[in-house]
Amino acid sequence: MSTEKKPVKRLRDVHAEATRVALTAAARRRFSQMGFAGTSLDDVASDAGTTKGAVYHHFKDKKALFRAVYEEVSQELIAAIAATPGLAASSGDVALHAFLVHAGEAACQRVLFMDGPMVLGAAECRAIDTRYSLGLLNHLIESQVSPDLLVSTGIDALSKMLLAVLVESAQIIASSPEPEATMVGIKQVLNRMILALSAPQEARGS
Repeated sequence: MSTEKKPVKRLRDVHAEATRVALTAAARRRFSQMGFAGTSLDDVASDAGTTKGAVYHHFKDKKALFRAVYEEVSQELIAAIAATPGLAASSGDVALHAFLVHAGEAACQRVLFMDGPMVLGAAECRAIDTRYSLGLLNHLIESQVSPDLLVSTGIDALSKMLLAVLVESAQIIASSPEPEATMVGIKQVLNRMILALSAPQEARGS
């Protein structure tokens, strides 16, 4: 049995970690409510109970702080979808509904689908989203999609295509003056798309 002791974090490191967490939480609230343009680092520092200098100690600039918030929100969105009861044994429309519900939350709409592409660029946003979602998408597609498509297209390619469609759909909803009505229409289209891609039930059960 190993007698090695785990290294104890220094008080300074614990304080630095707590400050970073507080800054990220404060920035998340600001970015979700006021948007990137309407958020100042002075406000974030004040909300976190620290100084603007502390912000720059942990983050290069406001964009880097936004990136940290984007990563957190993206990761939480996928975790929330993955935690949907009965997701693994359900049809694709359950996962779709979970995505649309959670993607409609204020932080997701403003950070991921409205400000994200403008602040970070579409390519960086997609890279972050792919990092957190690819495993779940691969699992869902492998259990739902017709085998011939898996062979001809490849599971990673299908997952990335589906992610692109979902993100674009969420962006359309987030920017719509009537998001609820827009979501109803988009959900109908996405449901039909998923149905067209799906293998027959007997094929999935074999």
